[in-house]
Amino acid sequence: MTVEDEARVRAKELYGLAPEGFIEGRDALAVQLADEGEHQVAAAIKKLRKPTVVAWAVNTASRERPADVAALLRAGDDLRQAQVAAISGKGSDDLRTATQARRTKVAALAEVALQALGARGGAHRDAIVLTLEAASVDPELGGRLRDGTLDREAAPGSGLGPAGGFQLLQGGDGAGEDDATTEEDRRREAKEAERAAVVAEREAERAARRAEQLRAKARDASASAEAAEAEARRLADEAKTLRRRAART
Repeated sequence: MTVEDEARVRAKELYGLAPEGFIEGRDALAVQLADEGEHQVAAAIKKLRKPTVVAWAVNTASRERPADVAALLRAGDDLRQAQVAAISGKGSDDLRTATQARRTKVAALAEVALQALGARGGAHRDAIVLTLEAASVDPELGGRLRDGTLDREAAPGSGLGPAGGFQLLQGGDGAGEDDATTEEDRRREAKEAERAAVVAEREAERAARRAEQLRAKARDASASAEAAEAEARRLADEAKTLRRRAART
C-alpha cells in the first residue's frame, strides 16, 4: 500500500462529512498524525482533495448501500467479460444482458445519491450515473467507490469497459491479417454499440424528465383554467343579480 493509499484509508471518515467540512477535518487529522510522528501519512493527508458535490453524493450512496455497491462491481465484472466475448465474435446476447444488469444496479445507487443532494440532485444526475458506470469497470475507481473515498466525478467515456478504451485481450502472434481486421471490426462495433446504448439510455432519462415537467405544467394550467372558469361564472351570476336589482328600482 502506498502512502497515498494509506492516507485515504486513514481519512476515510472525512469523506462522510459534508464537503464544506472536509478541509477543516483533513487539516486537523494531519496535525494529529504529525504530532504522533507519522509525518509521511500526515503530509499525504494534507494533500487530499475535497470531494466534489457529485463525488460526495456517490460516496454517501456507497456508505448507505454497501451491498448495492458490491452488486454493481460484480455487474461490472460481468460486463467486462461479456464485452471481451463480444469482441471475439461471440456472446452478443450476454453483452446485452450484462449491460442491462449493470444499468439496473447503477440506477438503484444513483437514486440514493440524488436523494442525498435533495433539490440539487437533478442537475447532477448524468454525472452521478457516469461516475457509477466508470467505477463498475475500473478497478481503481471501484475500490474507491467501495471505500466511499471518491473525490472527483468520472470523465465522459470512462464507463464503457474494455470496449471504451480499457485493456483488451489480444490475439496470438499467429493471427493473420484478415483475422486482425475482423478483430478490429468487432472491437469497433462493440465499442460503438455500447456507447450508443449509454447515449440512448441518457436521452431516454432526459426525455422522461422533460415529459414529467410538461405534465406538471399541464396540470397547473388545467387547474388555473378551472379556477378562471369558476371566477367567470361567479362574476356572471353577480352581474345578473345586479341587473335584476337595477330593473326593480
